[in-house]
Order: sequence, then C-alpha cells, then structure tokens
Amino acid sequence: MSLEVIQIIESDQDQARSVDQVLRKASFRTNIAFDGPTGLQDIWKNRPALVILDLMVPGIGGKDLCRRLREDPQTKSMGIILVTALTSEDHRVAGLESGADDVLAKPYSPRELVARIRAVLRRIASSIPEHLDDLDEDLTLETTQYAATFRGRQLLLTKPEWQTLLRLAKTAGKVVPREELRSMLWGEDRLTHDHELDGIVTSLNQKISAHDNTATVITGVAGTGFRLLRNNQILPLSA
Repeated sequence: MSLEVIQIIESDQDQARSVDQVLRKASFRTNIAFDGPTGLQDIWKNRPALVILDLMVPGIGGKDLCRRLREDPQTKSMGIILVTALTSEDHRVAGLESGADDVLAKPYSPRELVARIRAVLRRIASSIPEHLDDLDEDLTLETTQYAATFRGRQLLLTKPEWQTLLRLAKTAGKVVPREELRSMLWGEDRLTHDHELDGIVTSLNQKISAHDNTATVITGVAGTGFRLLRNNQILPLSA
C-alpha cells in the first residue's frame, strides 16, 4: 500500500467523495476538506505528500491557498494539483504561476488523475538525493515515500521523522545542530519546538531499535544537536 497521504480540497462534496474513492482504490491514503480554511488546517496537521485543490474552493481561493503553501517553509515543497472547470489558457497559466505543479481541467478521468498525481510525486522524489555517500548496508532510505529499511525490515515513518533521518544520514557520525533541524521542519516561526524535535528523535530510535534490541542509533549532544551513529560507533549504515 502506498504511504503517501493526499489532501483533497473540493467544494463539491459528491466530487470530493468520488475523488476519494478513486485515490483509495489506487492505494493512496486520503483526507477531505470542503473549504479552504479547513483544508489548510488539515494540511498543517497531516503534512500530506500532495494536495488536490479545487480552484474555486470557498473561504480561501485555490490560487491564494496555493500561494500560501508555497510561501510557508513547511509546505513549499508539497505537491499541488489545481483542478478547475475554467479551461481557458489564461486560467491554466494563472494556476501554474500561483505555484501549482499541475493544472487539471474538469471533467477528468480517474486514470488521468492518478497518473498526474504519480508524475508529480516522481518529480518531487527526483529532487531528493538518491545516494548518500560513505554509508554501509544496514539502512536504506526510500526517496519515493516516507519509509526506511533497516536490516531488511521496513520502517513506516511520519514525514518529519523521514526528513530528520534523511538529514542526519547525509552526514552520519557528525552533529547536526538543533537549530538546523528546527528550521528544516518548522521554518522560522520563532517557536522553540524542542519538545517536538526530541519526540521525533525518540520515536525514530524506538522504530529503528524495535524487535532486535539495537542500541540507540541517534544520540543527542548536549547543547548542540543530534548525530546518527556510524559503523565504528555501533551501527553500520548505508543508503
């Protein structure tokens, strides 16, 4: 089953439920909102991989919502597909200029919708480094979904956990400052987020060490940050 969460923001409830059924059949996880403000709250809460956004959604228009997502450091890389019944070239161009990855004209077929979603997700994945240098063979990070494979066992991660593990793995054995991790995960919102960051690291250690009693993999350095241990520091790693 796909791990990607797709947020649907569509004012037409029948259309939203139809899209929901199509995406679930294609093995995506989904969440539905029928207006812009609710959809934005859902996005901040669930951190979906991609948003299907109706151009004419009430509360916050589709283009304005798209711009907000692109301006927010926490959502600027999120996939966005605008859907619209307005089929003129000007409307399609305006949608793309607002930051959408793709614009899909109504009516569209389920097959086309799923194909466009997968194409956007592939483009997002291709922008993430596929090879992490100087690591070994125990840990693999999946660039197409929020998952890792440790010693042959797949770990299902949240997006913040995956982002944190990827950043630490890129410089395994070296300390990554707390400030850098906080900025990566939450942007410059002037909140500390130390408790949330500690929770992410604790959860990662628990998931990695489950079932085989592996020692702690991510260690904290007092007053500095965190590091992912290398093979000469208990754990062999690779990607």
